Amino acid sequence: MTIPHAAPPHLRFGAGLTEAEVRRLQTILREQCGAELPLPEAWSRAIELLSLVETLLEARGIAAPRESLSTEFALPRY
Repeated sequence: MTIPHAAPPHLRFGAGLTEAEVRRLQTILREQCGAELPLPEAWSRAIELLSLVETLLEARGIAAPRESLSTEFALPRY
């Protein structure tokens, strides 16, 4: 599966992710961890992971703090 590096805006959704990127995360989680996540849960986990990376980069001064957090698009976890 190839993931486009610069997907057009109409193909990017929550936190700027594409469905292909989230499906790739599903594949990684299944192959490496044995975890089968439905697509909505995978979206939420992908957004949380992206938010964590952003936070770590901001803490190291590598990325400028953002005004809005990516997690605003995350699905509620039960």
